Amino acid sequence: MPELALEFFTLSNGIRVVLHRQPSVHRVSIMLNIGAGCIDERVWGTAHMLEHLMFRGTRKYPSFGAISEAFEQVGADFNAFTAREVTSFDINLPRESVADALMLLGDVMMHAKLTGIVAERDIIREEILADYDDDNALINVDDLMTSLFYGDAGHPIAGNPQDIEKITSKDVRSFYEDHYAADNMLLVCTGAIPPTRDLQQMAESALGQIAPHANRSNRRQMPDIYKNPAPGSPALLHIKDYDGATQSDVSLGFLFDGPHSPQLPALEILVRILDDGMASRLSRKLVEQLALVYDIEAYLSTALDTTLLQIRTSCRHKRVAKLLEAVYGILDDIAQHGVTDEELARVRKRLIWEHEELSDGIARLSQWISSMATQNMSCDIDARCKKLCGVSSEDVQKMAQNAIKSRPHIVAIVGEISEKRAQDLKSTIENSIKRKIKLELDKSKND
Repeated sequence: MPELALEFFTLSNGIRVVLHRQPSVHRVSIMLNIGAGCIDERVWGTAHMLEHLMFRGTRKYPSFGAISEAFEQVGADFNAFTAREVTSFDINLPRESVADALMLLGDVMMHAKLTGIVAERDIIREEILADYDDDNALINVDDLMTSLFYGDAGHPIAGNPQDIEKITSKDVRSFYEDHYAADNMLLVCTGAIPPTRDLQQMAESALGQIAPHANRSNRRQMPDIYKNPAPGSPALLHIKDYDGATQSDVSLGFLFDGPHSPQLPALEILVRILDDGMASRLSRKLVEQLALVYDIEAYLSTALDTTLLQIRTSCRHKRVAKLLEAVYGILDDIAQHGVTDEELARVRKRLIWEHEELSDGIARLSQWISSMATQNMSCDIDARCKKLCGVSSEDVQKMAQNAIKSRPHIVAIVGEISEKRAQDLKSTIENSIKRKIKLELDKSKND
């Protein structure tokens, strides 16, 4: 596997910088990650609202159109997203425009007007509309799952319709001043970047005046009930009865230790055994053999001291019990017997190819480096692959055992579920995992 040669330095104000030079490509990817997650917002959705308002113009480029035109005139695409742990601004641009793009980025970071909140409320409302019903109740199973595990720290990233109306300019400005600080920023540049000394001077000129001393937010932490569960702690089945839904959205969530845990490689291989192409266990069983679903996915999301494994899909309401029975059957089979040498060989090949492919796309590579560096994890692709490839069948087996036999977990369902069907689902899970289930049936839609 080709070596990922990285350079690291810090600007005078504390902004950390990571460089990966690829002289053979024609473009550059610049990402600025800000530790401005959604954990300590006074009003939910403030971090996401702030991200939107950063595009509303600066003193020099006083409107959305003006700042967009400024980036596009130097051949750059400027975008951003808000996640639970970070807000990320990303620019893809020609290599000759690096200095200009960095200056524009610095202008946005330091001199954004942060106006236009009324218009952005309408835009964000349209953005999140699909996640809520007519009563402004959440129907997104992913946000529901996260909130069940993390409480208020798992609230919807964009807020809810009621919250959006409460966000004030003062809230936005306060969040900006607390978090958009140099020592809370990570700059990642990949592609045909200039020599290091030149790039450092460009970054210093463009971003060196950003003030340090962020009031950082606390990232999501593992709840005590899951960190130190009592023996036999029940799993939770939470059902939101959504009258009129054509399918039930189903998510199973299993909480593990954080991204620096020695068990993480085995957990990642378990996820790949479950869902790493159509030949993986979930697709073969639920799509090919049982024809229960059209698509199913398993994935990990990491926080400060937690890693959440989710298995998510949708199916007809009457098929949910059979679906859960099948998923638990797959996990139980791995917990009892481990995985085959053939499965491990296929997963190892695919993860090596996937990591090699990172170098083929600078934007994707920037995102990967940003994610790893933000969590203070190693960006050494070769070492990472070797660690993952060293995971044994027994290691994967222990992770599956942990998932269904050790820590309690959560099953979240959004769909048209009667009380009788809810009780049947509770019995299905109890019979599958030989563990008590606490049932929460939210029928607020019909009250």
